Amino acid sequence: MKNKILAIALLQFLFALNACSSDSGDSPTPTPEPPVIVVKTAKISSYSKNAGETGETISITGENFSEKVSDIKITFDGVNATIVYATATEIKVVLPQTEKVLPKMAITMADKQISNEVKNSYNGNIGILPKPAADAWFTIENTKKSSLEIGRTQMISDKVMYYSIGQDISEGVYRTLDGGISWSLWATSQYNFGFYVTKNDEGLCYTLYGDQSSGGGLNKIPAGGKAYGTPNAYVWKEINSGSPGISSVYVDDNLQKGTIVSQRGDVYVTSNGADFTQVYDANLNDANYDGGFINKSAEIDNNHIWVAGQKTIKSINYPFILFKNNETDGWKEHYLQNEANARVSEVSFADVSNGFVLLNNATIYKTVNGGDTWTKVYTGEKFTKFTFKDANAGWAILENKIYKTIDGGVTWTLDYTNNQNIKSIGYKNNILWAISTDKIIKRYL
Repeated sequence: MKNKILAIALLQFLFALNACSSDSGDSPTPTPEPPVIVVKTAKISSYSKNAGETGETISITGENFSEKVSDIKITFDGVNATIVYATATEIKVVLPQTEKVLPKMAITMADKQISNEVKNSYNGNIGILPKPAADAWFTIENTKKSSLEIGRTQMISDKVMYYSIGQDISEGVYRTLDGGISWSLWATSQYNFGFYVTKNDEGLCYTLYGDQSSGGGLNKIPAGGKAYGTPNAYVWKEINSGSPGISSVYVDDNLQKGTIVSQRGDVYVTSNGADFTQVYDANLNDANYDGGFINKSAEIDNNHIWVAGQKTIKSINYPFILFKNNETDGWKEHYLQNEANARVSEVSFADVSNGFVLLNNATIYKTVNGGDTWTKVYTGEKFTKFTFKDANAGWAILENKIYKTIDGGVTWTLDYTNNQNIKSIGYKNNILWAISTDKIIKRYL
């Protein structure tokens, strides 16, 4: 009986073992799936600044960056930049020295190009200005690259500057707000007509529409500029068909009090920025009066304005200055009676007292009392443009060279030589700007 029970148990065990083997063959234990690894795309979303100087550190922010500096490569027009450090959301990079002020930027991580989603005025790039040299001239690429003559310039700061070029409505007053990296049309005008810009990027600008018989007028330009105006946008309309044009414009920062002077010596003022009243007439080119013209000017404020050109007196052409140099005396006229058959080609005032005029016969006159009297200080090189910092220090252009005086224009020494003719020079707040076709030439004083 005992043996029978053992036999039955053995059979049951073998049956169970066989069943397990059968089940195992039909349904094997599944192999675990490997974990899914999600590769996140690195993206650039913003910069701490859209432009900087060589040697300056700028932050590039985004997502999914490598935290290993060795994995990251940043170039500007192929020039490698130094990476200070990197996190998953920020890279700090030192801007290198580049030939162009707006180089093409490329970023790779582990040899893979990174997506750049930055939207700025530089097409997603970063502008790079050269580091200013200490007490020396340095050059910047001129991205405008215009061969046209420059009529007037106005400097606001080391980054903001305006100048007028061209003889037709397709050109006008251009501006840079970023030290010369980019230029845009602020207002249409002609290169030698007047304009004035406030610190708020607003201002007044004379524009001639159509042919001369249709006249022109003075436009109020809003911040951001206005490329093309229409006659009904005038705040002052040309008064006669002769289209004398406006040679001098000044307006205060709130665009209320202002003064304009025409090429014929007509002076108008406004106290509300809209209604202009004539307060003086020099009668240049008017019937029964001696002829003449005004095409150069210097403005400090509404009570200190000098406009200059030429006036014919008894059939002789003389350099002529029309000016207002205080609040009470009104407008005055002065002509340089010892300079027959010459004209004023440039005028520069360092302050309300000290000013200079450059004549086209290579002569410079100076005033120390706001224009009431003038003294000849130089005859020599035939400079084309000049500017003065104060009563003693000034700079003048002769073809591709810049000369400097430290004695009020009496003597001049070579200060800088460019590889192209220089078309303009100006001074403001210890900064000098000069412009050639391909270069902006600057100096910090």
